[in-house]
Amino acid sequence: MKVDIKQVYTSVACNRIPEIVDWNDEGFICFGASNAVVIYDTNEKGRKPLSVLSHHTSQVNSVKWLHKLNSTCTELVSCSADKSAAIWTLCDEKWTVTSGLVGHADGVTCIHGVYDEENLIVFTGSIDSTVKIWERRDGITALKQTISLHSGLCLTLFAHILPTVNKPILFCALDDHKIHIFSGDEYHRVHTLVGHEDWVRGLDVMNVDNNTLLLASASQDTYIRIWRIQSHVEQPNTGIRVEEKVFQAHGQWDVKLDAVLAGHEGWVYGVQWRPNQGSNKPLYQLLSSSLDKTLIMWEPEESPSNARAEGDRGAWVEKVRVGEVGGNGLGFYGSRFGPKGTSFLGHGYNGSFHIWSLSEESGQWQPQVVTGGHFNAVEDLRWEPHRGRYIMSVSADQTTRVYAPWRISDEIIEWHELARPQVHGYDMASIALVNSTTFVSAAEEKVIRVFKAPHNFISNFKNIVGGTLVEDDSGGPEGASVPSLGLSNKAVFCGEEEKTGDDQEKDGYFVPVDLSEPPTEETLMQNTLWPEEQKLYGHGYEVFALDASPDGTLVASACKATTAEHAALLLWETKTWHQIQKLVSHTLTVTQVAFSPNSQNIVSVSRDRRWTLYTRREGSNSFELEACTDKANGVHTRIIWCCAWSHDGEVFGTGSRDGKVCLWSKSEPKPKSSLGSYGLFGQPLELPNTSVTAIAFAPIILEEQRILATGFENGFIRIYSLGNGWNMLCELDQSVAHHLTVKRLTFKPQCEERKTEVYLASCGSDHFVRIHGVTIS
Repeated sequence: MKVDIKQVYTSVACNRIPEIVDWNDEGFICFGASNAVVIYDTNEKGRKPLSVLSHHTSQVNSVKWLHKLNSTCTELVSCSADKSAAIWTLCDEKWTVTSGLVGHADGVTCIHGVYDEENLIVFTGSIDSTVKIWERRDGITALKQTISLHSGLCLTLFAHILPTVNKPILFCALDDHKIHIFSGDEYHRVHTLVGHEDWVRGLDVMNVDNNTLLLASASQDTYIRIWRIQSHVEQPNTGIRVEEKVFQAHGQWDVKLDAVLAGHEGWVYGVQWRPNQGSNKPLYQLLSSSLDKTLIMWEPEESPSNARAEGDRGAWVEKVRVGEVGGNGLGFYGSRFGPKGTSFLGHGYNGSFHIWSLSEESGQWQPQVVTGGHFNAVEDLRWEPHRGRYIMSVSADQTTRVYAPWRISDEIIEWHELARPQVHGYDMASIALVNSTTFVSAAEEKVIRVFKAPHNFISNFKNIVGGTLVEDDSGGPEGASVPSLGLSNKAVFCGEEEKTGDDQEKDGYFVPVDLSEPPTEETLMQNTLWPEEQKLYGHGYEVFALDASPDGTLVASACKATTAEHAALLLWETKTWHQIQKLVSHTLTVTQVAFSPNSQNIVSVSRDRRWTLYTRREGSNSFELEACTDKANGVHTRIIWCCAWSHDGEVFGTGSRDGKVCLWSKSEPKPKSSLGSYGLFGQPLELPNTSVTAIAFAPIILEEQRILATGFENGFIRIYSLGNGWNMLCELDQSVAHHLTVKRLTFKPQCEERKTEVYLASCGSDHFVRIHGVTIS
């Protein structure tokens, strides 16, 4: 058998820290997501998904493109809490780490690199109170110097090549609110810029001409300061002048404060000059981002000709101000200009991207459709049960999200987030889809919540994806909103929003949106909630595992437990949402529960290292215990993390922390055994020194062989066939699969047209949701 894997969709948010995103002139955005570096191509529609570069072993703290004059970007640098930094180089369309920068005693928090003629110089700042300078000569990278900051902390740094002398100068913002300038062949402090009253979090430098630089600094004191640095020329002493300080950096330089920009009401985290793009005259445009939920583009007022001296400009004013409206965002951590300065992005508190592009017709800045995803561990994931028309995921970032394919044209299809049905106050743990428009979710609370798709989602789904989810959608709620201080999504009916009166608090209130393309982050947060239909009470502790029967009539749930009473499965009828049965067997938390495809059996696995199988009594909705493992016949010796049924219901599988995958099926009845008429199907798959955390059966049988996907604690995914024995067909490594624990694997329900191509969705602790096209021949 041969297996081909293609990436269909990758979804993730960027880490929620400043300086984690950069955008180059070719239209590629690089950002840190969990421990990975991700490259996002903004140029073409229907492109291959995000490229994921896996190298670091802890959270990535900053990424930067390396810009070489008059050539394309083929290198970038990244730094991480794992105490290291890395130089990435593009070779034969593949990104590889060409230099690992290891030497700091603690996490590396900021990084910047410049080309000095042919050599590359990289500057790294760390929590260990040092700045290290690395130099790459003739392909060999070595540590050139360590600057000790004593007990100081470098919050951000920026390196620049001085004009005419072509030597680097380094600007470091420390936790003393000052900007320290380092220069010389052996870098030493040559000057300190004093003025900000709180930490400086953003720096950027622009060449004005061969003798002048402008340094912009953004601070938590809500102000931006612009400093003019120019070659020192002795001036005759005539009258009053602005105080200038002189410092030595490969020649003498004057520095003076040029302007203070006051417009933000919150901490300012990011600042960037608009790229010049080869024009002779510099464009004095500055982009800033703040926790006050706004991005501002600044530029000097036009001055009358000959009214001011050359190089002297008018007062700085806001040219453009955009930002998040309403929702639960907490402002922006950073902002970057796109190619040619005709677009810019902000990245927000939710790890989300917001891109605005300049419309040629209207001259207005318009929000664009962008990639997005979860910003914390993704705990569970399900396909829409009947035809797999969308995917729903839940995460420890306290959201439930819906992803579906956007049909841009007949040839181009691109997956996007279409709705955020639940924005909760607790970390989400599990989800189950009852039918195409109803789901139940569990979070770190004792309640199970039931949600139903509103009319607004169903109509937008039809517009964007095509096809109707439900035939009759009349009379239901239009959408949902969350009241202030509330946790429950309240249904909003058509026409209701007009009745509220002007004095009512409108923030967070639902407004129907008519969409023909995927929604922006602001719309997702506020206008795509699903109304909550029901709350199910019955568990004594936080609900941990859920599943819905394929016939849509039952839901099984389990909670965290240390006793048999609390480890019981509860069964709920979906017509009335009444609890109909309590199934007691396990003694510790049930980690996963799964209904068989014909809804006649339930298998549950637990921390107590046992599995239990229940069978439906004929003609009823109640179940009875049919088989379970015990100490005598249990193959697993550690926690059983996962279970799954084959698509024909003949076999179920279990996977555990001891690295074993076992398949079980009906066999000869064993007298006096707790297994009843069940036994091992073939030999267990044994993988030492690993933990199996997710399994899923492909909905096909080829040449009498079953196909099984397995996910591991290290993030790898392997696909096996099982006939006469276990045969590994392929392995997806950390760049293609996940770089932290795989939490859930699930195959798309099979449609008949193409029997050898199946879609496998996966999610993990690394914040990623991924869809892989698997072709088996």
